[in-house]
Order: sequence, then C-alpha cells, then structure tokens
Amino acid sequence: MKYIVVGLGNFGSTLAARLTTMGHEVFGVDSRFEVVDQLKNKITHAISLDTSKANAYNSLPIKEVDIVVIAIGEDVGASIITTALMKQFSAKQIIARAISPVHHTVLESIGIETIFNPEELAAEMFAKQLEMKGIVESFDLSDNCSIIELQVPERYIGRELSTVDFEQKYDLKLIAIKHFEEKKNFLGMKTQKATVETKLKAEHIFTTADILVMMGELRNFESMIGKDIRD
Repeated sequence: MKYIVVGLGNFGSTLAARLTTMGHEVFGVDSRFEVVDQLKNKITHAISLDTSKANAYNSLPIKEVDIVVIAIGEDVGASIITTALMKQFSAKQIIARAISPVHHTVLESIGIETIFNPEELAAEMFAKQLEMKGIVESFDLSDNCSIIELQVPERYIGRELSTVDFEQKYDLKLIAIKHFEEKKNFLGMKTQKATVETKLKAEHIFTTADILVMMGELRNFESMIGKDIRD
C-alpha cells in the first residue's frame, strides 16, 4: 500500500519508518528540512513541504496513495488546515491525530471519521501489557469485546491444538495463528514479515514462535493468561 505521513515528530517518524520496513511505500512530509534530512534513508520518500500552503500539494501524489495520516502534534492550526486541504485535494482516506477534545471535535466537523490519540492508544496498550503478560497487540471492537494477539501461555507449549478448547474453557475464540519471519523489503532493509494461518489444523503443536490471535472479553483473557497451573 501507499501512505503519506504528514508530521515527522516522534510518532510520525516512527510510524513512517515502521510502515516502510513492512514493505509499504511511504511519503514522509514535514516542514522542517533537518528532520526530513535525518529520515531520508529510513523511509521511502522524505519530503520537506509546508502542508498548510495549498501550492505544496502539487508535489504530493495524493490521489495515488491509499491512506493519508495527519500525524502533526503540537501545532493544532497546521493540523486542521492540512486535514482540510487533504480533503479538498481528494485524498482517498484520511486518518488524523487529535491532541485535545476541541481538536477532536474540529476534525469531526471537517468530516474525518478516523481520529486517534497516540498517547492514549499507547497508554491503553501498555496498561494491558502490564496487567496481562504476553500481549503483543490488541484492538477493542467494543467495550466488552477485543481482538488480542498474545504469546502462547507456557503451559500450552508442546500441546496439540486438538487438546485445548479455548471456547469451552475461557469463552475465547481462536481466530488465527501468526508467525514472523525475517525478509528484505524493496529497499534491501531487513523486516519482520508476518504470516497468518486462518485454517487451523487440529494437529498443530504450539511453539514459542506462535502468536495467538483471539477474540473475546477482556476478563476472559485475564482469566486465561493469569492462570498459572497446568490444565
């Protein structure tokens, strides 16, 4: 996929570099030339532009990219203007960062549906990792249902999938099993490429390399992960 990431501060630069190592084509944009210069070898394209100016958009392939991420942090005015101009220039999908409730409300009024606060997301994820060991990623579908990627609990290592009934025991649904393998992207950079098995085999034997992708209530994950005796 192709992305434009506007605002290459701590969050934006990390996101742009991560997307690049995952094999995506990324246009990283920031008004500060020194920031762009530091990132030119870490992301696909690093461009110095003032996106609060309409004439800057002639240099961006807006209609060719799949997602535009507005990651501008402290400058709320620049964030709002950039978001409005991206809509004006017909970006397919815009994901915008909000740093305050007022900022969030203004972005909603512009018509942005996907708005995030990276500090809140990071805090929520970190809190789950502190509370439940082994969590790799999590996504809340609702207040009472989450999709969570987690390392296989130690007591299941070496056991066949057929001997473990997560739904009956914990009311958790195993959706897939995920693995990572090291590959090189089109820039020659080493990256961890994920493979996902959705057609689960009863004879699959759990290993430490497995990451379980599961769906259910957070309390049920707490029950499964917190249990330290062998079934």
